[in-house]
Amino acid sequence: MQAGTSWSEYNTTVPKFNGSGYTGYQTKASSGTYGELNSDVVGGAYTVDARMKATSGTGSWVRSITDNDYRNLPNSVPKGLSVRVEFSNDITTPVNVQVSGKWRSN
Repeated sequence: MQAGTSWSEYNTTVPKFNGSGYTGYQTKASSGTYGELNSDVVGGAYTVDARMKATSGTGSWVRSITDNDYRNLPNSVPKGLSVRVEFSNDITTPVNVQVSGKWRSN
């Protein structure tokens, strides 16, 4: 598992009709810091939402992420916990959406 200050690559499928896809885990390096998401590709003409998720301290959704997008990921995840990014698409998205890029939990 990578430390939260290192960039980790992700490449995952977000299933159609409000499905969820996930990155691998990182260990949160600091409490009270935003994560960072660098989106390279979001498949097709679709967008996805993303949030950081842990057993304690899930972040709020960041909406409408597209190709070549950079976003901060607000969260309340404490230092030392395992955390990953959850992606979701819209309830009306009729296809699976492939997403790739890199992220870090900080």
